[in-house]
Amino acid sequence: MAFAFNRSMDGSPKAGELFAESFPHFEGLIVPFEAGQEVVGEGDPTESYYLVMRGMFRAVKFTRDGRRQVFAFYVPGDICGLEPDAIHKLTIEAVDGAAMAILPRAACRARMNDDPRLNAALFDGATRALTLSIDHMMMIGRSSAEERLAWFLTMLSERSGEPCALALDLAMQRQDIADYLGLTIETVSRTFTLFRDRGFLRLPRKRRVEIVRPDALARLAAADRDAVDPLGLAPDAMELAAAV
Repeated sequence: MAFAFNRSMDGSPKAGELFAESFPHFEGLIVPFEAGQEVVGEGDPTESYYLVMRGMFRAVKFTRDGRRQVFAFYVPGDICGLEPDAIHKLTIEAVDGAAMAILPRAACRARMNDDPRLNAALFDGATRALTLSIDHMMMIGRSSAEERLAWFLTMLSERSGEPCALALDLAMQRQDIADYLGLTIETVSRTFTLFRDRGFLRLPRKRRVEIVRPDALARLAAADRDAVDPLGLAPDAMELAAAV
């Protein structure tokens, strides 16, 4: 499972909370990682699950010619490494100074048999992760640079753990964002500048984003070409932006 999850919409316990609650029974370790350090690599055996305790991690894959695709970002409470096969298909690495709880799969499965709440939370989280993966694929395949970045910021706001969070401190670099959205770093930087100039957000520091017009970003994130253009671009300009 490439995409992480840690939100529960109905108030029931989240999977990450239940794993943390049962952590002493897992015989696991909490391991610190430095920025860029690998937790598990593509091709490694799938022996454990991983619970983010602090900081941010990313799931990446490299092509044979060295290009990188970022598939997911993991924040505290997220569980990753849920791939069903015998080996990992993705590499998980730290974005910043972070910590991960490494939980042996056998102990986790035994605990799941004893706690139906954990099974329910994992199923709920998996369905939400699937929805996020579909949204991500749609953004990569059909949306403009403006729509992709608006979706990314809206998604981060929703996953922040605070309702309608309007101030985001981005742990990832612009290159990470570009590799996640299928854009160049230059396009990401230009789009941030465009959003700032249009009054959608403020950028007091390079990785600090203060969302001023969440409604406009939400409309862009919805990728509704029939809606009124929140950027105020002419139709020809919209077509040009969509082609970026």
